[in-house]
Amino acid sequence: MNEEIIFAALAALTIVAAIVSLEARQVVYGAISLAFSFLGVAGLFILLNATFVALFQIIVYIGAIAVLILFTVMLVTKDVEAESKREPIRPFAILIAVALAVVVSLVASFSNFTNTYAVSSNLTVANIGALLTGEYSFALEILALILGASIVGALTLAKLDKE
Repeated sequence: MNEEIIFAALAALTIVAAIVSLEARQVVYGAISLAFSFLGVAGLFILLNATFVALFQIIVYIGAIAVLILFTVMLVTKDVEAESKREPIRPFAILIAVALAVVVSLVASFSNFTNTYAVSSNLTVANIGALLTGEYSFALEILALILGASIVGALTLAKLDKE
């Protein structure tokens, strides 16, 4: 019973934060709510006993991506944001979102996902770390270069705006 309450709270946090992230009028508030949405997803991973994935979610998505978005937005945006106007949510878009949610719920309720994969007993944090530093080290280094290049690009854009 406690896990169901925690799941409902985390799901509500994730969904509400994602909606606020999409509908925020200021980009900084959208980025902060995106970080809260990532935090809710990490909590859901903890409920699934996927601690490594949850910690990876927190470190990479909240610690790197969300902070990178915040710094980029704070460095690059101008004061035009306060004057921007957005159209309200259209009823047709809400109807499409509700229909999509119903279809996904029906597919998930009628399918049997419990027997689709076998759980490996030798999958530990040490094995995942060995895979990341061994077999997938090149992809990890490429990801680090892309994130570094985006930071340099944001700083370059911010410097060009000041000159």
